[in-house]
Amino acid sequence: MVEEEISEQAPVEEDTSGEEKDNSRFSWYVVNSFSGYEKRVMNFLEGQLSRKYPDSVGEVLIPTQEITSNVRGRKTSRKKKLYPGYVFVQLDLKPEIIMDIRSMSNVSGFPPMNQGNPEPLTDPEISRLKGQADGSGKAQIIRVPYSVGQTVRVTEGPFNNFTGVVESINPERGRVRVIFTIFGRKAPVEIDFSQVRPV
Repeated sequence: MVEEEISEQAPVEEDTSGEEKDNSRFSWYVVNSFSGYEKRVMNFLEGQLSRKYPDSVGEVLIPTQEITSNVRGRKTSRKKKLYPGYVFVQLDLKPEIIMDIRSMSNVSGFPPMNQGNPEPLTDPEISRLKGQADGSGKAQIIRVPYSVGQTVRVTEGPFNNFTGVVESINPERGRVRVIFTIFGRKAPVEIDFSQVRPV
């Protein structure tokens, strides 16, 4: 409630200066977790550690990317961790925070080798990292169960039941270029991933 009153009196200027001070205090660090326990470590950092040191823990990040697969004509998507076994956290680092993180179960410490003081990430490293996470919805990785030179059959559309050879694959557009032999002549046709199956 106090924050709301302050923001009403001086809406933009004070908020911006406060953010700048926070950003100068915080640096990004890598926490090495056991594989498969990244979410638990994230919950610990955002919950227990953040409550213990309310002014010293900032944003916590597990970068993911959406993977779209085409299996038997059906598109399925799932989120895949870009860096399995790593959690990225913004900290105003103190020796007691380092001890608490290192003593947490499911954490092997700070890379490399968990010795000495953790090294913060550089600005270009963290902006690249955040860019990968932010763009996960836009730049999708498409996995297709066939490759160039493979024989495929069309399952729907005007070329239904035609068999041809894959000439090229365009994952960004979700289309594949297939060469058909029609009346003794080769005819290249672009078809959607969902309309093609390997023979």
